[in-house]
Amino acid sequence: MPTLTDRGDAPPIEDAPPQPFDDFDGLLAATTLLQNPRLAREYVYLCYYGPATIQDLIEELSLARATAYDDVERLERLGVVDRDESTRPHQLTAKPFAFVDGREVAITPTLLHAVALTEFDDDAEYFHNRYGVGRLVRAVRAAAEYYAGKLTQRMATEEMDVKPVEGMAIIYAVRPVLEAGRENDPYFEQLISSDPDDLEFDGE
Repeated sequence: MPTLTDRGDAPPIEDAPPQPFDDFDGLLAATTLLQNPRLAREYVYLCYYGPATIQDLIEELSLARATAYDDVERLERLGVVDRDESTRPHQLTAKPFAFVDGREVAITPTLLHAVALTEFDDDAEYFHNRYGVGRLVRAVRAAAEYYAGKLTQRMATEEMDVKPVEGMAIIYAVRPVLEAGRENDPYFEQLISSDPDDLEFDGE
């Protein structure tokens, strides 16, 4: 059965068995984030850059105030965001989790970030709408192998099973996702077969 794990200060996944994180509620949360790019974007922002206030979300993600308040309440109900009511204004935090099937990681903050990208990137939105989440996951992994020098653009496109022009567009679209994930996602190393340090982005 797939298991949602809360990493916290636990050893890396390859070194210790995952600790269960309320499987049913966690699966619901992961599914909801995968299906709602705006919620995924808010979760990833808090996960990477929190603690933050609702006002921070409004300003950084250009959200309407009512939308931000409604979304935060929904994220809290899903159990992926915590609110510290001892502070004024309230501070919001989100813990990274990985959705794993056996020893293979299927969903991490990096992949949720790729879904969030569809909110504002035309190439990512097109790819997601045409091929769905499953192919987007393959695209993120193939793009990582491309930036690690393990695949050419043509090989990465074949790995995704999409047209060459679509593959090239999504490789470049998810580059900021991979850059942010390498810096902030504690599960990033589980996504690709290459060493994350091998990924090279122009301008580094």
